[in-house]
Amino acid sequence: MSKITINRRKIKVNLILKSFFIVLLFLLILIIFFFLFNNYKYSFVSNYIESFSKKYDYLFTDIEIHGLKNVSEIEIKNYFKNYYNKSIFLIPIKNISQSIEKNKWIESIIIKNDFNNKISINIEEFKPIAVYFNDKSYFLINKYGDVIDFADNKEMQKYVIFEGQGSINKVTDLIAVLPIDLKPFIIKAQYINNRRWDIITKENLRIKLPEIEYKSAISIFNDIYNDLYTSDIENIEYIDLRISQKAIIKFYNEKK
Repeated sequence: MSKITINRRKIKVNLILKSFFIVLLFLLILIIFFFLFNNYKYSFVSNYIESFSKKYDYLFTDIEIHGLKNVSEIEIKNYFKNYYNKSIFLIPIKNISQSIEKNKWIESIIIKNDFNNKISINIEEFKPIAVYFNDKSYFLINKYGDVIDFADNKEMQKYVIFEGQGSINKVTDLIAVLPIDLKPFIIKAQYINNRRWDIITKENLRIKLPEIEYKSAISIFNDIYNDLYTSDIENIEYIDLRISQKAIIKFYNEKK
């Protein structure tokens, strides 16, 4: 290959590289220009809206919140504290809504702007379905099995307590099959060997459920439990339902 051919190729490559960098530089300048222009444009428009709002009294002065039980009203109002006596039209409703939704108590939120002076907020909080114990602390669980908050003593007495390795991933499944009339009599559900459940009633009666098909086993236990007297329950150590369609009752005075 001759030197002339090599030099021509080098010149061609250099021209391509220079053209590429020129185009890249042009695009960068264009992006910077549009960014500055849009910022200026937004600033100009927002200043005009602010001025218009002050002139005709379209200023944010009032907030109304509904649905709060566990979330502090002060916490919600803090998201709006920088917008009082400013244009009602410039409140970033969507951004504020997304920030409020990060609170684990909140299931849904609707924020309405009356485009006059008031913001109305309707919040729906999660209703706890159980308490989860992780060997250290007690937590309230929502219908998706997610932790909401720490549970106090009052709440621990109100809900079934779930414990055992892997139990948090199975809470919703068990809760779904527990009869409504049976739930008040259950104080604890223990996940055994990451495989199956033991249910413990308020009388300290233990019910051993099978690994699978435990819905039918719970139904059998519910029938048995409703037929037992308190004096009978106190003499029973456990009811073993791990064998399909069978109930093995172990009394305290029996040998294992």
